[in-house]
Amino acid sequence: MAFLPFDPQQLSATDRALYEDLVAKRRRHGAAFDGPYAALMNHPPLCARIEDLGFFLKFNGCLPRDVYQFTVLAVARHTRAEFEWADHIEPARAAGLPEAVIGTLKTQGVLDGSFPAPYGLPARILAATLFWKNVPGDVQRAAITAYGMEGFVELVVLSGFYQMFSVINQGFDVQPIESGKPPPPR
Repeated sequence: MAFLPFDPQQLSATDRALYEDLVAKRRRHGAAFDGPYAALMNHPPLCARIEDLGFFLKFNGCLPRDVYQFTVLAVARHTRAEFEWADHIEPARAAGLPEAVIGTLKTQGVLDGSFPAPYGLPARILAATLFWKNVPGDVQRAAITAYGMEGFVELVVLSGFYQMFSVINQGFDVQPIESGKPPPPR
């Protein structure tokens, strides 16, 4: 794998200001701007656009937070994206995702696990989106009833967004960072 280094000191003044704005924006919401975003800052305009969508989904989306976190962990487990799993496990717990559901995701994955309400419905959506297939009509109707049209659209986009992040994490060898410790030298 190819670790992609990032040094904020090497940014132009304009890109450094963008970087500092993005870091501050996340910090105000108690989130770090690290991992895949550090790799993406090697292309600041692209990073800013990806961050806009990620920020919206994470902080302004309409899905219940436990369903959001269930979806992120499910995609992380399915794609073997260790950084995303490690980065979202505590927020998932804080959002109220039950330990039994987390355990099933971890040991069986979203496709082989059995999930209680409300997680069975997102699991059925992920069974389609993780394989780039159409969401079955009955599942779509159930999701629109449960989450509204915007929530259903958001759930499908969330699946794709974290699949993209899995590619970024694995393509640039983004590793989980132990709490309070800097990333290992490369």
